[in-house]
Amino acid sequence: MISDSDVMEPVERAKYIIRMRDEPGYLDAYNILIRETKNDSAEACYYLALMYARGQGVAKDYVSARVWFEKGFEGGHPACAYYLGMIYLNGLRVDKDPQKAKEYFLMAAGRGDVRAEYELGLIHFKDEGIPRDLEVSASWMKLAAEHGHIEAQFILGQYYKTGAGVDRDITKAVRWLMTAAMNNHQGAQVLLGNMYRNGDGVEANQDEADRWYDMADKGKV
Repeated sequence: MISDSDVMEPVERAKYIIRMRDEPGYLDAYNILIRETKNDSAEACYYLALMYARGQGVAKDYVSARVWFEKGFEGGHPACAYYLGMIYLNGLRVDKDPQKAKEYFLMAAGRGDVRAEYELGLIHFKDEGIPRDLEVSASWMKLAAEHGHIEAQFILGQYYKTGAGVDRDITKAVRWLMTAAMNNHQGAQVLLGNMYRNGDGVEANQDEADRWYDMADKGKV
């Protein structure tokens, strides 16, 4: 039987195998990507790096992953900067370097990577190698939240609730918490339940509290 991947162009076939986590196809994907990297394909470098970072068909190897992400980055692949930022942020077979991670995240965010926007929000909050700056953190969280990052929506709601890096605004807090909650963020659902149960910034309403608690319970595995 002919599968979907059998009629694809080689790189698309390799990408399909990796995305579908099709273990029997990993060797084929690897060989395709190695061949295409010799043709200076930044996309092939990126997906080969993912294979090493995840241990898909090869032993997990962050050194090799970094090398291929760097080659992909040099070739202009937009997602490589984000992953290089994560490698330096977490010290994955390199010395932890929050400043270098920040530089990569800035480049990724400049290319529209919402994950990098979120990480920039976190990196300016944690005070781990980058001085805490709640206003900068909030600005990045807002950007990520507006671009649909659910955890950023939850955090931004809490920023508005407490006035961290922004003017305290309970209306905006509830709006962002509800946005995250409707995107199935259990933490936001529970927090909204607590707020309505206790009248914390909103009018106490047990029915509304129960609605959010029920939503959170339904999301539990």
